[in-house]
Amino acid sequence: MEVLSEQQLVDCDHECDTSEPDSCDVVCNGGLMASAFSYLLKSGGLEREKDYPYTGKDGTCKFDKSKIDASVQNYSVVTVDEEQIAANLVKYGPLAIGINAAYMQTYIGGVSCPYICGRHLDHGVLLIGYGASGFAPSRFKEKPYWIVKNSWGENWGDQGYYKICRGSNVRNKCSVDSMVSTVSATHSSKEEQALV
Repeated sequence: MEVLSEQQLVDCDHECDTSEPDSCDVVCNGGLMASAFSYLLKSGGLEREKDYPYTGKDGTCKFDKSKIDASVQNYSVVTVDEEQIAANLVKYGPLAIGINAAYMQTYIGGVSCPYICGRHLDHGVLLIGYGASGFAPSRFKEKPYWIVKNSWGENWGDQGYYKICRGSNVRNKCSVDSMVSTVSATHSSKEEQALV
């Protein structure tokens, strides 16, 4: 599968969350997954990385509709209820989530279960699964957890993955369950397929 262009989103996506007027996608200074999905739905899709390469800085939008490689068909925001998040994960596959990445910076393994973690969302990742019991070094016991796929490469964390505690008895889980969304998309190849 081709790698899709992040730079297109950096340069072209300036959507705002209608429920929060001050929450607009602001290029390298952050954005929301649901707003990015809305932009992709309106624009028609996303080019390949090789056609719209990553520069790592804000630029002028150079989107070319004739080079669309993937299109968003639909997206939805998932309720903050953990049972509903788990049900959506099972039904639809990986979910896009926002998270406070403060404790991800030093993560090397186990189940991260910080006692204090800010509610400010500053990183977008994929929620890909969950487990019933894993050792949480900060709590000295086993805890249920979410499995997150990060974008910092396989040399980070647990081979590119992050486990963070879940459950109603755990407070302040770095807001992992406060912004969850799912998207249905198609790849513009000879065979149409769903992307997650």
